[in-house]
Amino acid sequence: MRRVIFNVCVGLAAGLMLVGAKPAQAISVAVQGVPAAVTAGDAFNVDIVVTGIVDEIITAWDIDVAFDSALLSNGFITFNSVPFGDADTIFDVVFGDGLTDAFLVSLLSDADIRALQCPGDVCGPTLTLATLGFTANADGVPTISLVNWGLANDVKCAENVQCYPPKNVPEPGSLALLGLGLLGLAARRRRAA
Repeated sequence: MRRVIFNVCVGLAAGLMLVGAKPAQAISVAVQGVPAAVTAGDAFNVDIVVTGIVDEIITAWDIDVAFDSALLSNGFITFNSVPFGDADTIFDVVFGDGLTDAFLVSLLSDADIRALQCPGDVCGPTLTLATLGFTANADGVPTISLVNWGLANDVKCAENVQCYPPKNVPEPGSLALLGLGLLGLAARRRRAA
């Protein structure tokens, strides 16, 4: 019986170390293209871009883009709906004072989305979700940021699972340490027997 317990502990520890050795998913979402400074009347665009895609598909997203309304006005948003199925999407936007709230949901199956986003089963490392157009109301240094991440604002991946912001999961190093600890306990138990 002790031998069986030892073998189970060793197997569990080895499995945890192998799982722990995998790198954590590194998907992130950012605003790209914000100018260093603007002059009243300047018009410019920024992109909302997902980076760090390895083999994941993006099936839906909901974002809040915040900006200084005394300095900037947000006049339009263009959704990049092509990699989500174009006509097979639901999207909407609400322009507020200093905040633009937008979302897009694909109605396609995961397999169909994968065919669009990963041609030849090779996913690109980035995906542009949307482009927002701004006009400067005054001279200054613009700040445009993504805010309110959480239950309402996120990025969904395969099977409609939230992939950004990352959920609290143990880091690979923590799992590897747990595996080593279990291995040590099993070895100690074996010596005591």
